[in-house]
Amino acid sequence: MNADDKKSSIPSDKVKLFEVLKNQTLSKLTRFSWWESSEAMEQCEIAHEDVFSLTAGPVLLYFQSGLVLGAASDPAQNSVVIWVERNDTGYVTEEPTENDTDLYTISALDNQYSNSYWSQIVGQNIKMINIIKRDPQNALLAELQNEVGVELVMDNGEKFILSHGLHNNSDDFSVITESYIDRRLLANLEWVKLM
Repeated sequence: MNADDKKSSIPSDKVKLFEVLKNQTLSKLTRFSWWESSEAMEQCEIAHEDVFSLTAGPVLLYFQSGLVLGAASDPAQNSVVIWVERNDTGYVTEEPTENDTDLYTISALDNQYSNSYWSQIVGQNIKMINIIKRDPQNALLAELQNEVGVELVMDNGEKFILSHGLHNNSDDFSVITESYIDRRLLANLEWVKLM
């Protein structure tokens, strides 16, 4: 793993990192919300079972190997960004998300603030990763990366998306299933197989 893998950047810059993920077991998925769960429901106007998916804030993906990846949105690139939070050789990022006392943790397996779908994801191995690209909607966006999603396909066939606004056509980061994608966006999206 080189130094570039550790910096936050767009998914297509992380191909080598994603190759390392193939067949790894996702042992935990934790959202780091700007608000406590009940407040996130009000702030984001969402149902309690959608707080994990739709609150504001990054997500960390924990793998059995010890690798921990982070994901969030970067509106300046109109893309999802990925970084290494921690790896199996002892590296830990300079400002770990877990140590940010302003954020509130919500597990994908939370009985109240998540839904049962995530129990089919956590504990599975990653089989395939796709990048979701969006056609630019204007000249300004045409200058940007527009990598608006990373779809992780598990070995049981279930999948989920690290998303830049796909659920509501915004700059908001979300962790969703394909059914949450705003249907009006589908015609402008392209799935690119990464591995």
